[in-house]
Amino acid sequence: MCLLLVSLIGPTSWACPFCTVTSQTISEEMESMDAVVIARLTRLPETAPAHTLSEDVPKGVFEISDVLKSTAGPNKGDEIRTIIFGQEQVGDQFLIMAVGPPDFDWSTPMKVSPRAAAYLRQLVELPEKGPERLAFFQNYLEDTESLLARDAYDEFARSPYSDVKGLGDKMDHARLVTWIKDPETALNRKRLYLVMLSACGGADDLPMLEQLLRTEDRKVRAGLDATLGCYLMLAGTDGMPLVEDLFLKNSDAEYADTYAAIMALRFLGTETDAVSRERLLQGLHCLLDRPELADLIIPDLVRWEDWSQIDRLVKLFKEADKKSNWVRVPIVNFLRACPQPEAKQHLQELAKIDPEAVKRAETFFPFGGGDGSPAAEIAAAEDSAQPATDSGAAAPSPELEAPSEQASPTAARPDNASGSAGNLPVLHRTAPKHLNSLTYLVVFWVAGGVFFVAQWAILAGVGRGR
Repeated sequence: MCLLLVSLIGPTSWACPFCTVTSQTISEEMESMDAVVIARLTRLPETAPAHTLSEDVPKGVFEISDVLKSTAGPNKGDEIRTIIFGQEQVGDQFLIMAVGPPDFDWSTPMKVSPRAAAYLRQLVELPEKGPERLAFFQNYLEDTESLLARDAYDEFARSPYSDVKGLGDKMDHARLVTWIKDPETALNRKRLYLVMLSACGGADDLPMLEQLLRTEDRKVRAGLDATLGCYLMLAGTDGMPLVEDLFLKNSDAEYADTYAAIMALRFLGTETDAVSRERLLQGLHCLLDRPELADLIIPDLVRWEDWSQIDRLVKLFKEADKKSNWVRVPIVNFLRACPQPEAKQHLQELAKIDPEAVKRAETFFPFGGGDGSPAAEIAAAEDSAQPATDSGAAAPSPELEAPSEQASPTAARPDNASGSAGNLPVLHRTAPKHLNSLTYLVVFWVAGGVFFVAQWAILAGVGRGR
């Protein structure tokens, strides 16, 4: 069960790194269907007499004008019938999909404008992936038709960062800057535009980005992880001191902002070479001077096999108090994964100080350690014990990306600081008595077991009923 949990919610490959997919794309919907057509309404449904007891719902009649996909018919000019709702007019165009050939089960039609119909016709001609595909969608990112704007955004959000980066000089730089500066730009879209700017921007954009990093306006600062990622992509190593001073070394920095910085550094170290991994690790080491947050970056040290901080971590373990005692299990896992001979000696020493922490680490994170198992397994397990925040994780509703301004000021981190970045792992920080992230792994584990038992009971009951 635990291994299954790690494999399901552990880190995944990066798509657009700071974007949230809001819905299935039209292309994805079409891919799942057996037939997709654009059809013209030729006859409205007849009104059934009031005394009729038939369960059949009157259907509209449509003539197919374009076949976008068909596995076994239909053809252009064919007539189809399906349920239609609303006050539609004869002659209107609709997107209609179906499954189950040869007797197709047609979906409820979706009315489309002539522009949308032209958009749909071009979809089927696009490459399946790559920058060339995205070049088409960037022209619709802020389209006046919400259907097209939403689909274009989702195409970018689901695309690998390498494809977004490959679009490069084909992007409209001035338009991106305008959208980023516009306070009315939706947060999920602002994140995307910052990712795009990181691929086409330059030194001239740094003053604007620095202003976004320094602002005290929470609304302007929303999407800080994407802003930091863009800033470091353009500034390179020279941008690290500012990030460290504002968010990593600064003990007054809000938890949400510090976590946004961690996410940005993770992205850069995983997907790019804009800043060397050694320099990124130097920045992450700053968090070891903030014991209450140190547990956030220890899995990164394991994943990137940085064993240089072994003495500092042992000291953190020994000095941990009620505000930072959750750091002990990640430290034990670090030592289990560390190949250096002194790691085992430290483990034996720390087991005498807090045997329960060592026992919890070995019980809940059994997949890896200093005996030859991959260090990445421990890092993945510890990441999965906190709510997933990477772009590959289950996408939350866009409204949840930024904490509500009405939320409690202590909801984002300890020490009475509030948050401004989205998708934050706050559970193990807000739980009573500072419950550590292991508790939530147990909750997921138990919940999974209850689910499977419930399913078995249902199936058993169905069997008896037969």
